[in-house]
Amino acid sequence: MHEKIYLDKTAFLWLNGTYKTDGLYGFIMQPEINRFFLCYFEATRHCNLSCPYCMTEAKGTPQPGELSTAEIKELIIDEVAKYCSHPAMAFSGGEFLLRPDALDLLSYTSRKGMYSFINTNATLLNKKTLKNIKSAADNRVIFVFSLNSIEKKIHKWSRNDGLSTVIKAAKLCMKQKINFFFIVTISKNNLHTLKKTVDILKSQGVPVLRSPFVPRGLGRSFPELMLERDDFESIIHPVLRNYAYSYVSYTPFFASPEFIDRMQEKMNVAIGQLGCQAAKGFVGINAEGDVAPCVQMLDSDVKCGNVRNKPLLEILQHSEILNSLRTRDNLKGKCGRCRYKQTCGGCRAMAYYTTGDYLEADPDCFFEPEDENTASELEEMQNGNTAIFLDFITSHEPWSLLFKK
Repeated sequence: MHEKIYLDKTAFLWLNGTYKTDGLYGFIMQPEINRFFLCYFEATRHCNLSCPYCMTEAKGTPQPGELSTAEIKELIIDEVAKYCSHPAMAFSGGEFLLRPDALDLLSYTSRKGMYSFINTNATLLNKKTLKNIKSAADNRVIFVFSLNSIEKKIHKWSRNDGLSTVIKAAKLCMKQKINFFFIVTISKNNLHTLKKTVDILKSQGVPVLRSPFVPRGLGRSFPELMLERDDFESIIHPVLRNYAYSYVSYTPFFASPEFIDRMQEKMNVAIGQLGCQAAKGFVGINAEGDVAPCVQMLDSDVKCGNVRNKPLLEILQHSEILNSLRTRDNLKGKCGRCRYKQTCGGCRAMAYYTTGDYLEADPDCFFEPEDENTASELEEMQNGNTAIFLDFITSHEPWSLLFKK
């Protein structure tokens, strides 16, 4: 039996664009049009949990080479603040709240006029800690909690912690009037519980952000957890496409480019968080300062530079890798000829981990376009749900402030 949870739906919108919170972010080269961009920063590999497929290969202590407080402020936060009018920081780990300078970094980010997303395992949260975080961030904070399954045993194995931890944290956030949302990492381990998990959240109006399992970090030891095309076609996509509040960052995504342009103009909103966000809605930075198009490709050979060697603003503006993913002109195979190249783009991480080439066609996409004129039979449905989603974000703060043109 799952624990019944009662959560205010306005508290959960995942706009990461920001995790858009990306799933929430604008086009890098056009900040005057797309204003919101997320920097996902894995601030430490130190963690108090030992999740079996941790992407960062978290350790029980801080690791040599991690960026210092001064470096984070100067080389990351200051640079992100220069990039566009409404950027945001997403602090992760390991466990970000184990850093002794966590409150200092949140305060500094707030003074730069930015929101902070905190991706946390929630084990360190209590009423006092939440109040301190809220105060340090001047209330510009959104928490991100992992909810991999509503079934206790499945969640506990994947997170090495009980389901009650994140539920308790969510309730504490509600009492403190702090924004938060859930993210589900989907793998073969929890695939059979995805519908049940999303249905529970859907029944309460809770938006859902999905993240596909990739063999990064400790995940390399679990190749059997990798998803396949049939998983997306028969299970994942049907669950997500029928729920409008899941529409931040997932692939394949069949909203038409003409419709998206028309709706953004009508609603006076700019969002680059639909479909694949890699380089378009956010970038990832690891604890040692390496930059990648998305967090799932950190610690791989898809490196755009290191903030200790080159200014982050220069990397964001001039990286060949990032620019190729923003324009999407160099996508290969069916992704390159697809009508939804700009509104979907295929998952670049899945392409990379399956083929070794981040520009290759998404191997898990079940759509087979002949050319850019081929429309999916699901386009009309996804257009309608996208309209519902855009209406939601334009009518609720802070999302309406972050995405308004």
